[in-house]
Amino acid sequence: MARMYTGRKKIFSRYRSYHGSSFGAGNLTGETRRYPLEPGIPGFVKFFDPYIYREKAKFSSEAEAADYYVAKLHEQVLYENPEDVAAIVLETITGSNGVIIPPDGYLAGVRQICDEYGILLICDEVMAGFGRTGKMFAFEHWGIKPDLVTFAKGVTCGYVQLGGVGVSKKVATYFDDHFLSCGLTYSGHPLACAAGIACLDYYQNHAVLKNVQEVGKVLADLMEKLKAKHACVGDVRYIGLFSAIELVKDKSTREALVSYGKDPVGIMPGIVKLLKDRYFMTYSHENMLLVAPPLIITSEQLTEEMEKVDEVLSIVDTMYCM
Repeated sequence: MARMYTGRKKIFSRYRSYHGSSFGAGNLTGETRRYPLEPGIPGFVKFFDPYIYREKAKFSSEAEAADYYVAKLHEQVLYENPEDVAAIVLETITGSNGVIIPPDGYLAGVRQICDEYGILLICDEVMAGFGRTGKMFAFEHWGIKPDLVTFAKGVTCGYVQLGGVGVSKKVATYFDDHFLSCGLTYSGHPLACAAGIACLDYYQNHAVLKNVQEVGKVLADLMEKLKAKHACVGDVRYIGLFSAIELVKDKSTREALVSYGKDPVGIMPGIVKLLKDRYFMTYSHENMLLVAPPLIITSEQLTEEMEKVDEVLSIVDTMYCM
């Protein structure tokens, strides 16, 4: 849609991103799951996340970090010729690659780059959207408006497969008079849409966003306690009920528990198994443990479950930390 609307071909996306596994979405993806698709489709350009914990440069504030990352992206857009760039696509909050939360000012800066050069801003809210962060969409936390928003998962809580894209008025109006050449067999499927409507009604009628905000504060406190207690916890990141624990061998050097794209002896699957043995269901990615509980979880339930994480991290401290 962005290419049709702008008449341009290049698409920017980030290295630490996952957007899907089909040939197009897989080329948009930045992390290791894109490797089997290479050499890929021309026109996909990667840039780096605002990953402050892993950045060699040290920042005095979020504003300084945001300025740095926006300036680097701006420079890269110039090198790629802005008139060739159709869209900048980003997970509003980087999801499975570590719940990397943008510093204040970052998204506004990206929005400004897009406005300056006529580039469309696409927010992938498949993971972060529909209440996961305490707002219906994560971009609302930073007061920006994307041109397109991709969504799935939370729109039906996964009960029925449904994904879609919301578009701005200017994009929608363009396709009133231009052919939209991307129809799908199951577009607007009545069963899936009915499930989506039912789910949205539940969000509203049962104050789910309020629960995420309140229980999210408990999660934030518990995560900080884990970070303070355990030698293996280098960093914790959280917003609403969307969080990750970054595991390290050494807090002082920040050496990751497993190297990027490499875990030859299965350290992370072993840690996940320890959690599963205690009926704590989650998954890992690189050196991250994802903690993303149901949006209806209570504070008491969350506290009980996080005790299992605490227990497993104590084992990790003993086994792997310097």
